[in-house]
Amino acid sequence: MSSKFHYTGYGMQVLILIALTIAGFMLYFLLSMLLLFSHAGFQLIDTQQALTDPRMLGLLKLLQSLSSIMIFLLPALAFAWIADTKPIHWMGLRQSFSLTQLAAVLALMVASLPFIGLTGQWNEQVHLGGRLHELETWIRNTEKLAEQQTRLLLTTHNAGDYLVNLLMVAVLPGICEEAFFRGALQQLLIRWTGRVGAGVILTAFIFSFLHFQFLGFLPRFILGLMLGYVYVFTGSLWLAMIGHFVNNGVDVTLMYLYQLGWIKTDPMGDSQVTLWVGLLSGAIVIVLLIGLKRLSARDKHPESFF
Repeated sequence: MSSKFHYTGYGMQVLILIALTIAGFMLYFLLSMLLLFSHAGFQLIDTQQALTDPRMLGLLKLLQSLSSIMIFLLPALAFAWIADTKPIHWMGLRQSFSLTQLAAVLALMVASLPFIGLTGQWNEQVHLGGRLHELETWIRNTEKLAEQQTRLLLTTHNAGDYLVNLLMVAVLPGICEEAFFRGALQQLLIRWTGRVGAGVILTAFIFSFLHFQFLGFLPRFILGLMLGYVYVFTGSLWLAMIGHFVNNGVDVTLMYLYQLGWIKTDPMGDSQVTLWVGLLSGAIVIVLLIGLKRLSARDKHPESFF
């Protein structure tokens, strides 16, 4: 690999990535407004109402998919192409991984679910007092609207709907968000700060913040940390993508089974994770991450699985 940024500092490179992201967001915003107004016959529409209108379901799923591609994937690919003569290598998409590493990542993501659920409960119990009470009220109302939209997006009537939801909520975010956050941003932040831990933590913070769901900030931050270290330890962006897919895919699958009546507990409801189960899950996560680090260090050139 050969960098094209011989005389450009990492801070400036971060700004270039941000500029590309803003450009992608602006293009997405213009396209989404065009599609929304076209769908409504160019009449004035209540955007908040449109985002929870069942009649808009097909368009909302399209917009959700486009947001992943245009805001995250395209800026990341554009930056990699600008930054290096071998952009695919630069992002970690040519790094092979072993079946053992894959199994460790799958076990990590499944084992983390109770711990992530517990941190979500802790997050929801945070209350802003005094002058920040109105801010908390706005945040909680926004979260309720986001939940309504998510329930609408995950509405399924058949297996085809389930596969579409899996593509929209698990496959595309797994590929697009990991390409941006771990494949591009995390690399730059690690090199800019000179510290792996700082780069991973900053990326996880930004990853969670940019979802703009603050009652879920802590569990999403934990997820970002796990995916960040998966990428650091293995060097393979594919494994981070697979981990992200599994995390989101479990939610989509549980909602599908709930709507079929095969499970009775609403995955988006108020089901509680007991403290000891959540903490045990967290301990297992730490053990699996340490194991993945040692496995990857020992097997630097694994028999390629992908």
